[in-house]
Amino acid sequence: MRSFALIVATSLLLLAAVPIFGSPVAQAVPIPRFALTILGETSGTKQQFSQTLLAVSVVPIELSVTFHNNDTMGHSFTIDDVNQTPHRIDTGTLGPGQTKVLNFTVLSMTRILYNGTTFTPEVAPQGGILFFCIPHRGAGMVGRIAMAGVTTPQTAEKGILLRAYWIGIIGIAATLLWTIISYFVIKSSSRHFRDHSEHVRRGGP
Repeated sequence: MRSFALIVATSLLLLAAVPIFGSPVAQAVPIPRFALTILGETSGTKQQFSQTLLAVSVVPIELSVTFHNNDTMGHSFTIDDVNQTPHRIDTGTLGPGQTKVLNFTVLSMTRILYNGTTFTPEVAPQGGILFFCIPHRGAGMVGRIAMAGVTTPQTAEKGILLRAYWIGIIGIAATLLWTIISYFVIKSSSRHFRDHSEHVRRGGP
């Protein structure tokens, strides 16, 4: 019985060690991806984005921005570089009802990867990465991408990342696994488990 318990404990230990000694490819954590939709619109007499702050909780992160012109005039979603070189990331001016999707990776608050090329984006006055509408930048139709926790405006758009979720699940599973291993090891080494002589009934008919 003791041998069986040791075999079970060893097997569980080997299973627990598989993720540790696995290949580097298996250990690689994919870059989180966040998809969102931003509208170009007019509120009263003011042209604006439906979200003026895109708050990300980690970098690098892949952003898939769907820009939809929900207005009666032309709008764009545009990001320039720090030298305001037009236009690094740009939907072009979209007519009413038109939509375009842009995919890019925010490597840091000072670096973006787009179409295989990295560049330093224009900085927003409040910090972070500035985005704007080409026809209405002068009218204040601007927004920014920033790290979550720096500010918490009502318009912040946050994504849910899976990395922390899986780390928590793996931690719980590892704790349960080591509890089971400890149980079998302790039980197999117990004197009461190995020797039943003290439980044998003595005397009597």
